[in-house]
Amino acid sequence: MGFDVMLYDKKGREIELFELTESLHNEIFNSNKIWQTYKELRRLSDYYVTDETLSGKRLTNLIADLNNYQRNISQDKLKEYQ
Repeated sequence: MGFDVMLYDKKGREIELFELTESLHNEIFNSNKIWQTYKELRRLSDYYVTDETLSGKRLTNLIADLNNYQRNISQDKLKEYQ
């Protein structure tokens, strides 16, 4: 089972729904990687957390974390990660 991500506009209308697959989640949060140093990424490490809402500065920080963390993703998962 994947990690569902729902994007909404400022009026609360759904823009997009996509799944972060379990295999990609495992790739990102592999115990051999340094994801713990990324504040917003660290908050998403618990695969069973539900209804996490990100907006404003937290969303901007997550996007920055994801962009910076990309160099730690294996070549075979990079396209899915992007």
